[in-house]
Amino acid sequence: MVKFLKPGKVVIILNGRFAGRKAVIIRSFDDGSRDRPYGHCLVAGIAKYPKKVIRKDSAKKTAKKSRV
Repeated sequence: MVKFLKPGKVVIILNGRFAGRKAVIIRSFDDGSRDRPYGHCLVAGIAKYPKKVIRKDSAKKTAKKSRV
């Protein structure tokens, strides 16, 4: 099977308390573990989304807006 859960990829949480929120994959467990015998991954939620960057912004301002 194709491994599509790669670290650094942005995902949307579908179930539970944080459903609909964006997160980033930190580590993927494609073969599962002893506790969870199925493929899963560790994610970190994004608290503050990046701001819109426009062409006339300076490099310093672009870096500040792109911070998550």
